[in-house]
This record gives sequence, C-alpha cells and structure tokens, in this order.
Amino acid sequence: MQGAASRCAMRYLSAFLLSLAMATAAWAGPVEDSIAKGRAALAARDVVKAMEAFTAALEADPRNVEAAYDRGRLLLVIGQPQYAIADFTTAVVGNPAFASAYVGRAHAKMTLNNAKSAAADFDKAVAVAPKDVEVLVARAAFRARSGDVAGARGAV
Repeated sequence: MQGAASRCAMRYLSAFLLSLAMATAAWAGPVEDSIAKGRAALAARDVVKAMEAFTAALEADPRNVEAAYDRGRLLLVIGQPQYAIADFTTAVVGNPAFASAYVGRAHAKMTLNNAKSAAADFDKAVAVAPKDVEVLVARAAFRARSGDVAGARGAV
C-alpha cells in the first residue's frame, strides 16, 4: 500500500510541476514575443515598432534584462543617452555579468561627457568578461580616444 501512495504522490507532484511550468511559460510568453517583435522591427529598420515592442516587454516585466538592453541600445542610437543609461543599468542589475550592457552604458556616458564613469563601466565590462574580444576592443578604443594610447595598447 505504501508503494501505491508514493506513486500517487509522485503523479500529483509531476502534474503540479508540469502545470507550474506551463503557467510560467504562458506568463513569460508575451514578454519574449515582444522582444522578438522588437528585434524583427529593428532588422526591418522600423525604430518606432521596435521601441513600442521593447517598451511593451518592459511594461510586462520591468526587470527583463534582454528588453532593457535592447531598448537601451535603441535609445542610444536615437540620441537619448540619459534614458539609455537607465535601461542599461536595469540590465546590469538584473545580470551583473552582462558585459555588453556595461559597454552600452559606458557609450551612453561618453555621449554625456562623463568619461570617468564611462571608464569605470568599460573596466567593469572587462572584469566580468576578460576574454570577450568586443569588450576589450571597446575599452581600447575608448582609451585611445581619451588619449591613453599606452592603456589602449595594453587593453587588448
């Protein structure tokens, strides 16, 4: 009898876990759909639709790292670096190992002439991804533009 009760409990547990997974997938679906729509709109060079899609994703999940990063990149490109910083910050808070988000935030800070803070973000990006060539090149380019040619040579 004990074996039958154990099997029954396992069936209920399995059913519960399956329903929980399905509920989670259903909840996450609209956010992922919005991100995909935003990326497709970017590929089609439709900035307005991309912004709407990334914003919809963030309204559904304000801490979504991917949506924050993608919208931050878009905001930077359209000349809104102060808002891009906020989105990149959301991305790095959600994933402190997201080197590209530190690089994006550093570029936004450079646009706002905050070189000291940008340098700190480039250094943090390298600290979390020391073998990422794109991150190393971004920091080297920043250092070269800042007049630190020796630092730029040693950065890659």
